[in-house]
Amino acid sequence: MPVVDLGLRLIDTSVWIRSDRKGHEVLRDRLKESLVASFVSICWPIRAELLIGVKTPERWTSLDEQLAALEQVSITEITWSRAARLGNELARKGQSVPLPDLLIATTALQHSLPLWTVDSDFKRIATVAPLYLDLFGAD
Repeated sequence: MPVVDLGLRLIDTSVWIRSDRKGHEVLRDRLKESLVASFVSICWPIRAELLIGVKTPERWTSLDEQLAALEQVSITEITWSRAARLGNELARKGQSVPLPDLLIATTALQHSLPLWTVDSDFKRIATVAPLYLDLFGAD
């Protein structure tokens, strides 16, 4: 399998979910290559969103262990404050973005990481913040 030379990036929940669906083999392959190359990082909102969707306790334990092995990007009080500010700025423009997405975007910004996502909410966030989006696999 060739190594994807993309560098470390925060991988949004939407990429993980879409990569598990039929018809998204190219996305799945890129995610696998990124995992092999250790170019994957996550934060707790992503981890929590993925764990919430698990159907059995056994799978929950297994997935939690797998996600714990990835690079974990920290979220601090400053992250929360900046996420609230971003959400407020978007709200003043008449746009609503879920809090987990605001936290994920702010985490990527704080750690100067590109954010790989297929979720259009992040495009709205990028209109008010210098968020570097990797939209590979987005429709």
